[in-house]
Amino acid sequence: MNLLHLKYAVEVEKTRSINKAAENLFMGQTNLSRAIKELENSLGITIFKRTSKGIIPHSAW
Repeated sequence: MNLLHLKYAVEVEKTRSINKAAENLFMGQTNLSRAIKELENSLGITIFKRTSKGIIPHSAW
């Protein structure tokens, strides 16, 4: 697990948007999406549900 990926997950949760989080983190959306997916894979869980209206943290489903 990469601690930087946890920072990314916190920002995604705060903004509820991969695009907005990527802007805030000064990185590309594709790279952020990949990092979140790597974090989810390393933990063996789905952290976020992706919807057409944005991203929802697992606890809010």
